[in-house]
Amino acid sequence: MIGHLIRVATWLYVGVLICLTLGPASVRPDIRMPHCLEHLAAFGLSGLFFSIGYRFRSTLLGLWGGAFTAFLEILQMWVPDRHARFTDFAMDTLGFWIGIVAGLAVRRNSGVGAGAMKTPDRLNRQKPNANDTRR
Repeated sequence: MIGHLIRVATWLYVGVLICLTLGPASVRPDIRMPHCLEHLAAFGLSGLFFSIGYRFRSTLLGLWGGAFTAFLEILQMWVPDRHARFTDFAMDTLGFWIGIVAGLAVRRNSGVGAGAMKTPDRLNRQKPNANDTRR
């Protein structure tokens, strides 16, 4: 159930990123952050959501994230009043990758993710029986 909710949130967030990236600059929120840090944070969240919501191999997820950020930057070439920059692509991709690493840490430490709420092995072990003679 939680894994499904995370996946829905992931795709909603991707939709928001697409709208903010390809929409007019006037509709973007004014965040009091340096431009590069803004890109890093925005795409870092998407990497985090994908890493938690889907159990892809991290390498495949990283490649997909790089392709996604490149695709968004390339699409900006055809949007009036928008421009594609290599630094934006680099920050977007780096943010996505940092988000993947953070998501892997969250999944490893909390058991959250696709197929979530499974009891971690360390909690699933049975306590030794005092009458058990095998040791």
